Amino acid sequence: MPSRPATSCWSRPEVSLLDLIFPPRCGGCGAYGASWCRRCAARVPSLPPGTVAGIPLITVGPLEGPLQRAIHVYKYRPRPELATALAGCLEAAVRKSGIGIAVLTFVPLHPARQRERGFNQAERLARRLGQAMAVPVIAGLSRVRATPAQVGLGEAERRVNMVRAFCWSATERPPNGLALVDDVCTTGATLEAAAEAVARAGGSIGALLALARAQTLPALAVTLPGQYSCP
Repeated sequence: MPSRPATSCWSRPEVSLLDLIFPPRCGGCGAYGASWCRRCAARVPSLPPGTVAGIPLITVGPLEGPLQRAIHVYKYRPRPELATALAGCLEAAVRKSGIGIAVLTFVPLHPARQRERGFNQAERLARRLGQAMAVPVIAGLSRVRATPAQVGLGEAERRVNMVRAFCWSATERPPNGLALVDDVCTTGATLEAAAEAVARAGGSIGALLALARAQTLPALAVTLPGQYSCP
């Protein structure tokens, strides 16, 4: 059954005086008028929920076309203000899935990488999504290893790269059924490693949320390991 374009994530932007002086540009096509335009939203095909390590994965669409360009602009240009529009797309995908979300957390960056970029794209996305859905956001995960960038690595290399990369560092134990937010799911290695860190601390991830997923994402069926102490 062919997928249908996901147009519900576009909403008419509120125009401020600042917008009149410095008009926003679409992250997908560069056109002036909105940070995410109706035309680009209409070109993103919706994807049904998938799974990573047996956990439901909800995404806006495939990592291609205007959505891929908007994510790259958001992260690398950088244009952190795009988080609001992109979070709106993710909110629409979550509501369409019917999966209940009670608490959000996010994939952290290593402190050195965050200083270099100036912000954590997953955290900003999670906080905008939390505001839109009126659910709390917990900043409990930490990146304990400065791993090389995942871009350009194969599936096996990505999985090795992420081994013990995360730890739950919050003083309180993580709750069960957390929803974990990231910007992109390529092989699932990062999301799986973060979910394992939550499991080691005694909690669980009930849903994985990302803006886009690679069309080559494999079907993963990995059992989470037992309890370990956080390094």
